[in-house]
Amino acid sequence: MHSTDFHLTSRELAVVHLVARGLSAVEVAKELQIARCTVERHVENVRLKTRTRNRVHMIAYVIKQGMLWHDETERTPELVAH
Repeated sequence: MHSTDFHLTSRELAVVHLVARGLSAVEVAKELQIARCTVERHVENVRLKTRTRNRVHMIAYVIKQGMLWHDETERTPELVAH
C-alpha cells in the first residue's frame, strides 16, 4: 500500500475528522469558520499526501494508518494524537 512518510497539519486533521463524521464541505467550513474552498483545498491536500483516489478512500486510509479511529462508546470518530 502507501508509506506513511507524510505529515498532516492540525487543520488537515480537523477537516478529515469532520469529513469522516459525514459533514459536507459547507458544513465543515461553518464548523471551522473557514471558507468552503479552503476546506476543499485541505481535503485535496490530504488526498494528495495520502495518494488516495477520493474522500472515502482517504478516510479509510487515515483510519488504517491509526490517525483516526472510531470510539464505540461515542459513535463518532476521534483523532489520535501523534
